[in-house]
Amino acid sequence: MTEQTEQIERTEHGWPSGDPRRFFDAPIDREHLRASSPNVYRRVLWLSIGVCVGGLLIGLGVWSIAEGMDSAAPSWWAMVLGVVAVLVGVGVFLRGLLAGNATKPFRGGQLVPGMVVEQADSTVQLLVLADISRDPAAPPEFAYRLVTFEAREGTRFVPGRPVPCVTHGFIAPPWSRRWWSFEASPVAWATADEHVLDAAGKAIPPAEWDQLLAGAERVAEIRRRPSRLGRISYEDLHESLRRPSTRLGVPVEWQPDGRARFVGSVAHSTSRTTPRM
Repeated sequence: MTEQTEQIERTEHGWPSGDPRRFFDAPIDREHLRASSPNVYRRVLWLSIGVCVGGLLIGLGVWSIAEGMDSAAPSWWAMVLGVVAVLVGVGVFLRGLLAGNATKPFRGGQLVPGMVVEQADSTVQLLVLADISRDPAAPPEFAYRLVTFEAREGTRFVPGRPVPCVTHGFIAPPWSRRWWSFEASPVAWATADEHVLDAAGKAIPPAEWDQLLAGAERVAEIRRRPSRLGRISYEDLHESLRRPSTRLGVPVEWQPDGRARFVGSVAHSTSRTTPRM
């Protein structure tokens, strides 16, 4: 059986987006990434903001605290303001130091379906579908996310074109059972290898591509939301995505209470080694 046939067979099982076989693990073409990704200078930008703005706030905060303590009558408001400025400054400074470069999203991110919905001048909008559930024993919770970026010169995105993406930057408080937001980057930014791009598209179940197409009518609604994210109700979710046969790549049985019981392992869900991209 050829590698391509294996990939097509495995996409029919409805793997959840958390399946480890859905992680992007292809080599990154750094020269291509620099030429195509609009996020290539993000590390430098955030580092500069962190050092300059964070350092300034820390300095002002320390000065405000010192001024409040040195006066004949201690100025509590100055000290409180100084403490706040120091805390904010430290946060901004750490944010700058911890900022990832353009390659970070492609280091183990999950492959999800994306589609170009608009390109106005250099501004591009992608509609992306991803599983936002955090509990592997709970049913999947899918959501659409509208991702906007400025296309680099020489790159073109045609409306309606399917674009396999890698998800990253998931955000939610510790107590939340689902992610509140996430980011996505096209696989085409990381490589121009047609084999890799084709394999990435085929690693995504057809049901998820169909669900993404169904979300095209919700673009205007999602665009009006501050989060640019729209959750999908159970009734509107593709039937094969409601109770998948695996969670995190492990076979499961769905119990009457709606929870999944793991009955195998990743090795039990397929008899062959998953082909690399």
